[in-house]
Amino acid sequence: MMKKELRMLNRSYFSNIIEEADADRMALAAAQAELHKNPVDVELQLVENQKFKKFNRSSYLAEVYLQQRSKTTWIKLGDDNNRYFFSVIKHRRLREAIIQLPDKSGDMKTEQEEIVEIFVEYYQELLGTKGRFRDYAIQNFLKNGKVLSITQQLQLIRPYTGPEVKKAMFSITDTKSPGPDGYGSGFYKAAWSVIGEDVTKAVLEFS
Repeated sequence: MMKKELRMLNRSYFSNIIEEADADRMALAAAQAELHKNPVDVELQLVENQKFKKFNRSSYLAEVYLQQRSKTTWIKLGDDNNRYFFSVIKHRRLREAIIQLPDKSGDMKTEQEEIVEIFVEYYQELLGTKGRFRDYAIQNFLKNGKVLSITQQLQLIRPYTGPEVKKAMFSITDTKSPGPDGYGSGFYKAAWSVIGEDVTKAVLEFS
């Protein structure tokens, strides 16, 4: 009897959750597109934040529903999961982006190029420019100080290997904060049998 009631509750509450999550995702994408055009608009910021919260809830319920249906610990949602993470990442970037900054005169600048220029000027004044004496001191230190042997130098510049990449990945705890792509080390370790080769190739391209 209880199973029947639970099945009815499941159908009435979760039957359209996948469609709802997809609709919320599209609504969030539209709100983010509008906010990207005018990032200083407070009303658009509020709308985007509301859409994100709604999508965050419906997508979570959709994953719970699919987890219940599939009886698996790790859910592979394919493109739907990717779209979810991309929406979350975009939300974080919009929320954390510097959209306005005052210059030396106190005038507020909102253009990205102007904001970059303010940062460059600030750190040039803070750190100064390259000095000739500093270059001489560094060269003199390198000539008279301890240096690496040829063997040690070659060891430092040798290419990394696939096993080293895997060892480094699996040495990271699962609770480590996700990277810029929104995925944590726990995801990569759990899916290593599927994506390990591609991840290794991507890492070795930068070595």
